[in-house]
This record gives sequence, C-alpha cells and structure tokens, in this order.
Amino acid sequence: MPCDAFERVPASARGGPATGRGLEGRLEMKWRRPLAGVFAVLALLAVDGRAGQTAAKPPDDPYEIPDAARDRRNPVVRSDDTLRLAQVLWQKHCHTCHGAQGRGDGPNARLHERRKGHAPRNLTDPKVQENLTDGEIFWRISKGIIEDDKIIMPAYEQKVPLEMQRWQLVTLVRELGRTARK
Repeated sequence: MPCDAFERVPASARGGPATGRGLEGRLEMKWRRPLAGVFAVLALLAVDGRAGQTAAKPPDDPYEIPDAARDRRNPVVRSDDTLRLAQVLWQKHCHTCHGAQGRGDGPNARLHERRKGHAPRNLTDPKVQENLTDGEIFWRISKGIIEDDKIIMPAYEQKVPLEMQRWQLVTLVRELGRTARK
C-alpha cells in the first residue's frame, strides 16, 4: 500500500530520472513546501543558536558593569582640597558601613553583615585596589550593588547627584588604599 506522501505517479510526472531533476524533483509536490518550511526553521534556529552563544549579558542588566563604564578615567586630580571635600561626602554616605579608613569596619558593619549576608568590602585591601578600575568604583558608587533583590550597597546617583563629587569619592578610595599600604 503506497504512503500518502508519495502517491504512485509516473516518474516523469514526479520529476524522477526521466526529467533529470534529482531528489528534490522526485518528492511529491505536496511535501515540497512543508519540507522547505522545516529546513527554513532549522536554519533560523541554527543562526539564532549561534547568536545566543556569542552574546554577552543583556545590555540592560543592572548588575553588570558595562565596558564603557569600566574604561572611564577619573577626571579629578588628587589634591588636599579634593580629599577634604571627598572626606565630607565619605562621612555622610560611606563611613557607617566602610568605616573611617575604608576597612569595612564602620559602626553598622556587623548589622550589615547580619542582614545582607556579608560584611562591607574592605576598600584598602590591595586586591580590591588592584582589581577595580576607577570606572568600576565610580559605577558601583553611582549604581550600588543589588544581589538577589537585596540592596547590598545603595545607589548614590541621586544622593550625590554631581558626577564630580562621586569622582572625588573614587579619589578618596584610592587614597585610602595608598595610606593603608604605608
């Protein structure tokens, strides 16, 4: 009993050897379009699959620091005035968690550790100083740190609205690292 897909049709009518059109010509006409559709879908999936493998995290991922932000350079020149102004901001916004010297030992550090699951970062640690660019520090000050919907560090973009002031804080973080190495 013949299959519905390939009805008994003379070879010349199916595009068989008598027409010289090869395998495609031999398939029953009603299967050509469905098979073409299947191959088209498979081709699209293959292309889409390759694109997904090379794609990075979505650009709107708030936890990932964009390359452009990492590469930003601090426009603030270190001076006594810069450090004095940054110290005022530090006392107001950073001291309670990071401590006076940036060691992560501020008055709220233990409470922070209990609520958030880890202590505030020791910003004087040479590994921290070496592994973070100025741009990354600026990004974290501006955008904060959120993990699993927990605010680990609040964003200071609104609380310290002037970029220059946030860059001053970056300068102070670098100074705290230098002072700790002495």
